[in-house]
Amino acid sequence: MAETESKNIVDNNDEVKSVKRKKKRSANQMAKKLLRKKSRFNDSYELDYDTYQYLIRILEVLRTEFSTMDDKLVFANNIFEQMNDREVEYTKNQVGSRVMDSLMSYASFEVIQKLSESLDHSLRQIFSDKYGSHVLEKLIYVCADRGNSKKTTSVDVKQEQESKDKVDVREDQIDEYNKIVLKLCKYALNNMEEFIYDNYANRILRTVIECLGGFLNKFDNTEISNSKKTNLLKTSLSPRREVIQEYTDLLKVTSQRILNWPQFREFGKDNLTSGFLQTLLYSLNEVDSKTNMLIIKKITKDCFTPNQEGTLSNIFDSENSLRLLETCLAVAKPKRFSKLYEQYFKGNLKQLALTKNSNYSIQRLCDYCKSKEIFDQIFEEISEDFNEILEKQHTGVVLSLANACLRLQTKQGPFVNSIIKALKCDGTEQQLQLVPLISRLTTYDQLETAKKQNRDISIHLHGSLILQAILQFNKPIKIVNSLLAMSAEDLTNLFNDPRGSRILDAFMESKFVGEKSREKLAKLMKGYWIQLAASVHGSRCLDKFWQFSNYNQRLHIMEELASIGQSLSSSKTGRLIYNKLNVALFAKDKKLWAESQNKEEKTKALFASIVGE
Repeated sequence: MAETESKNIVDNNDEVKSVKRKKKRSANQMAKKLLRKKSRFNDSYELDYDTYQYLIRILEVLRTEFSTMDDKLVFANNIFEQMNDREVEYTKNQVGSRVMDSLMSYASFEVIQKLSESLDHSLRQIFSDKYGSHVLEKLIYVCADRGNSKKTTSVDVKQEQESKDKVDVREDQIDEYNKIVLKLCKYALNNMEEFIYDNYANRILRTVIECLGGFLNKFDNTEISNSKKTNLLKTSLSPRREVIQEYTDLLKVTSQRILNWPQFREFGKDNLTSGFLQTLLYSLNEVDSKTNMLIIKKITKDCFTPNQEGTLSNIFDSENSLRLLETCLAVAKPKRFSKLYEQYFKGNLKQLALTKNSNYSIQRLCDYCKSKEIFDQIFEEISEDFNEILEKQHTGVVLSLANACLRLQTKQGPFVNSIIKALKCDGTEQQLQLVPLISRLTTYDQLETAKKQNRDISIHLHGSLILQAILQFNKPIKIVNSLLAMSAEDLTNLFNDPRGSRILDAFMESKFVGEKSREKLAKLMKGYWIQLAASVHGSRCLDKFWQFSNYNQRLHIMEELASIGQSLSSSKTGRLIYNKLNVALFAKDKKLWAESQNKEEKTKALFASIVGE
């Protein structure tokens, strides 16, 4: 009936109106909408209508797959040829900038050289342009990447594989690419006093510093979000490539200029200059560590006030200065790290951990601490405050402490005792609820109240990660006992959860969890294998159980799965399990299935030995 249909609603006059879902607009429709708004928001260089539509069609083509990489290279060069003598206009247009940015990696040397020459006379304008700055940033990166593509380092094996899908670089072109980079970098750095306070030019300056420091993988994967690219740069996972000496020399000279800049003392308090300093510290870290330590020293001495009795340093007053402090912790050598700890953190950990913004600095302090002695002091000062930290929902602090205990192999027992105390489950029987409590980061009383009210408390991401860390501790016996004390239904709910399923990975892979404990957990799941197979995360857990199970346990799993026959294939994940474990063959002939399993195991062992050699 119309009254009960979900797509119809009744208004105040009892008239039935149809409610239709909005369809997603195509790129062409969005472009037309932007074109209509240009009169109101005229921040993009206006191209004629036909040219604009031409660029929109190019973007639509780029969303499709090219049959070969050669086709894409030819396509890119043809597009840039169409822009001949109008490069500056296209660069300053929103859609034109997007097209040039997307195709830059596939442009030939001749196209890159022509583009660089075309932009020379408008550089100052393009540096501060909302859209042109993106093109200039990409141009610097592409040239730096190609100019140093022949440098070999430990991370270049993967890069050489990826370079097969890029433009070939001839030996005689390498110097020309580097000349373009150095020309643009010197222009940017010579005008640094002006550009560093401009939103768009500041971003180019950061790219310049990153390229000179060897961070040339920032734009490699266009599917990675900007925030993830920033995080990759700021971690030890960032691959740094060896670059030519001219890059290194220019970076060193620039760092000395910045160190002696009269306005340096204000840098840490502004969003743009703080971000620039963070990029410089990461990029300079392995190039000139001595100058890097001098910059950190000047930041802490000249830019911010020290802690005084009852008053924290003004470095904790804004997010800009906090992020800069975290960067200093990340790149500081052990001696400087110790001074930063004593200068800003020691004696104030509880206050900082309970404050919204500064609790992240405590997390970074633990993450970057490499000294057992310093971490022991940190832990002793803050371990009694877990309860208040969790009440403030600053759960990342507890997680960072857990990871540091694991990494530094210290304070593991005291950490478990502290979290037991914080969750108010000191009794022997109460400690059997440790996994449900830690995974939800809730107290024993809160969990019991929720059970009586038939209310579910969802798995907490940090709670799951804390459990995973504890399972890697030297003595995770309390967590193991808690897992084995759970009912099969509770375990199934835990393993079907995207966060909870990872706890099983840590349990199975931990070298401190015994084989008998794994077998007991597998036996507890009897009667629930089908439920695991039917869900996305549960099926992954079933596969993990399978990897660590002996032949007899696998038979029990197969008998349960085969009991429902083809019905297992009714879900996508069930169908994958059904095919992977060859349930059909097992139901038909167990002996033949066992033989196929033996052959598969022998094949895996053979390949493992080959890979090992």
